Amino acid sequence: MPDYDVIVCGGGIGGLTLARALGRQGRRVLVLEKQRHVPQVHKGELLQPRSLHILGTLGALDGLRAAGALTAERLSCRTEKGEEIGALDYRGLEDPYRYCLVHTYAAIKGTVTAGLDAEVRYGARADKLLRYRSGRVRGVTVVAGREREEVTAALVVACDGSGSRLRTQAGIEVRRTPYGHQLVGYDLADPGLGPDIAAHLTRDGLRLLFPMPAGRARLYAQVPAGGVRRPELAAWTDDMLRRVPALAEVAEPLRASVHDAQVVAAYRYNAARWVTPGFALTGDAAHCVHPMAGQGMNAAIADAWTLAENLTDAGELTQESVDAALGRYDAIRRPAIDYVSRLSHNLAMLFTDTSWRIRVVGRHMLRRNQDNHRLQTIITYNMSGLGVRRFTVRDRFVQFGLLHDREEAPTYA
Repeated sequence: MPDYDVIVCGGGIGGLTLARALGRQGRRVLVLEKQRHVPQVHKGELLQPRSLHILGTLGALDGLRAAGALTAERLSCRTEKGEEIGALDYRGLEDPYRYCLVHTYAAIKGTVTAGLDAEVRYGARADKLLRYRSGRVRGVTVVAGREREEVTAALVVACDGSGSRLRTQAGIEVRRTPYGHQLVGYDLADPGLGPDIAAHLTRDGLRLLFPMPAGRARLYAQVPAGGVRRPELAAWTDDMLRRVPALAEVAEPLRASVHDAQVVAAYRYNAARWVTPGFALTGDAAHCVHPMAGQGMNAAIADAWTLAENLTDAGELTQESVDAALGRYDAIRRPAIDYVSRLSHNLAMLFTDTSWRIRVVGRHMLRRNQDNHRLQTIITYNMSGLGVRRFTVRDRFVQFGLLHDREEAPTYA
């Protein structure tokens, strides 16, 4: 008999969501997390409505609200002077969660960990896949300090990030497509920004600004590929403030936060396959999208939930039932991520492509559809993770100004 039903290799939010869901099924779960402490990273702050459904079902939302999570109802698209030229409004959704929640990655991770019915080993790394002679994965070698141990399970799940060594050992390759830029993330004091997430479309690319709990705020600023060297960042920040007048309200706290700024990479990929016998990928180990669209962490949560649901249907975890569940999981999530990747890419390019053609056309499209509630609701619904609604031919004609918008915004149960 295996030591565990499932070994979750990686204690990020996706891996913890999977462990929490499986623990509620009564599965014997081991989580391996190589880091001993949760790092303060600039990523994964925005929970979309579908993630709120999942975390609510798992009993994790009350703790997040108690920890001070902020509500975000609108993504406001603005110029460098602060003029609003478009918006996505979650309040138009026909759903109990007509908003997003914002908190730090560490706080979200902490609330998912609380009440977790699984064994978690911190400072322990899944070093190598164990296999039967048939090639089927049967467990992992765990390294903790100088100790090595072989641990077996009916299923091993790699939640170990974009550089997943387990993915490589499983013979699954990914082709990363890098963007021609990176993002610099600033953590700063909030001077009173208000609740909206503000995405500024500037001649130099994206400037994304929003409030965070505990009187903080976050700014993500686009920089060219290769980034800005640390000694040059203060001068570069001053130049950005000069070129984007809308950031004047955060000028002083922004200058004070330069020394703690972090660089965020931007690239995309979707592995050609997510499963092999006894083994599955989730989250960044399986896929990556542009961080601007706020889909990465939310996609990992949806991966975890989908995999857990299919394992519920599997009953006892035999080799046959596990492989059947993995086949369903791959068939559902991998095509879904293809769509999420395209959506994220198109939205990201609207804000990050600095060519004059895209800037002019992008601003024109945003302005002319500023009051088009139907199109805005479709895009918001798709970003929310609640499902996929595609534009009709008429929607496209309206979007490009060839027809007038005479329809009300659609509603989705």
